Amino acid sequence: MLKKNAKKLLISILFLVFSVIAYVCSPFLINFNNDKKTGIENLISELIFYKVNIKGNIQYKLNPLPSLEISEVHITNDEENSILNKIILKVSIFDLLKNKFSYKNIIIDSGEFIINLNNLEALSSIEEFDNKKINFKKVNIKFFDKKQTFSINEFSGDILYKNKKIDKINGKFYVGEILFKIKFKENQLSLKSPEINFKASIENFLNPKKLIRLDYNNSSIFPGVDNIFASFTYEQNENKFSLVTKEFETNIFSGLININNNNDRNIIVLDGYFENSKFKKISNTDLATFLSQNLKLLANLFDGRVKLRFNNFKSDKKVFENIKLNVLFQNGDVFFEDINIYSDNNSINIKGRNVTYQKDNLLFYDFIFSTKNLKRLCSQICDDKSLINRAIDGEFKLQSKGILNINKSKIIVQENFVNRQFNDNELQKLNTNLNSIVIFGKLENLFDLPRYFTLL
Repeated sequence: MLKKNAKKLLISILFLVFSVIAYVCSPFLINFNNDKKTGIENLISELIFYKVNIKGNIQYKLNPLPSLEISEVHITNDEENSILNKIILKVSIFDLLKNKFSYKNIIIDSGEFIINLNNLEALSSIEEFDNKKINFKKVNIKFFDKKQTFSINEFSGDILYKNKKIDKINGKFYVGEILFKIKFKENQLSLKSPEINFKASIENFLNPKKLIRLDYNNSSIFPGVDNIFASFTYEQNENKFSLVTKEFETNIFSGLININNNNDRNIIVLDGYFENSKFKKISNTDLATFLSQNLKLLANLFDGRVKLRFNNFKSDKKVFENIKLNVLFQNGDVFFEDINIYSDNNSINIKGRNVTYQKDNLLFYDFIFSTKNLKRLCSQICDDKSLINRAIDGEFKLQSKGILNINKSKIIVQENFVNRQFNDNELQKLNTNLNSIVIFGKLENLFDLPRYFTLL
């Protein structure tokens, strides 16, 4: 009797195990034909607002839980396109057998994902993602609109939706070779990178009006600036935005900055005003590095206009006290529409254009220098006092036009006017002396004013 019952129990267990295995494995028999593939493409397309085309396969897998693995997913819209290597959906076996499609959590594994900046609000609130988690594994993300694009690399982390909205984000990504960590919770976004001592937070991130704070303690691309603290409000209305600082401080200056695109051309305009800046902390080497490297980096980052005023700045020789800058960045080129460095007694005015031609970094310039008393200026800044007697005791004005080859530290003066226009022989001599005596193969010497008095 016991043997009979044991046999029945064993048969029942084997039947149950076989039934479970058959149930779990039965989706392997599903043929994901073109109709089913098109249905999944349409479903994903409705979720992320882009056209989706599955070029690879759709496979049912059991490791570690029942899921659909979709490979080589192409995403396109009018401006951009990308390819995701894999999308893995945790699925319901019951729904699959009933020819329905439902899923729980999502894994996006490598490749590139595109995000239209104009769709950020829609992507942050997706009804079908309610109580779902999206896991990213080393996915490059490109953000774009009609004016610009920028990317972050190898984003890995989780995005959790709750009540149909993004509730939490926890992840990491790279910008270039710099690692950033990102967190989002209770409508506050935080970014930090210990590697470069950078921290930023955005309150009311999903609202039209935001409060942004950033704290950066490291050498920056701006000459002499080693730390930055800023707090500002950000508002957006359709395609227009405005960013106004509450606080803006660096180790050498503080003031106010306003950034917006409220103009007919819809270009970004940065307008800044600063008082009592400590420019004596900026070295000629800092200026040379900015001109030769970091200026081009800025030009490649964005298109826009920068208007800055520095009043009553402090410098070693006190030759100048104020600066007004009006610079346009456009398609990688830099247009110096007006640079005015001045005091009551001395002034420099520069206009020009910085372009890359073949392998040369060139600055085409128009330059005007004037002083109320050249001898007094030399006595103020010249270390070699024998030069003072060479300088005229009165007003002096110089107008010059030419090309500075930045990466070769070489200048070519094409026109020069002091009381009269220089002839060709005088220009040839001037160019020889400028390059062999003043600049001497070092770009930082371009900013060393006393060296120019050796030409007198």
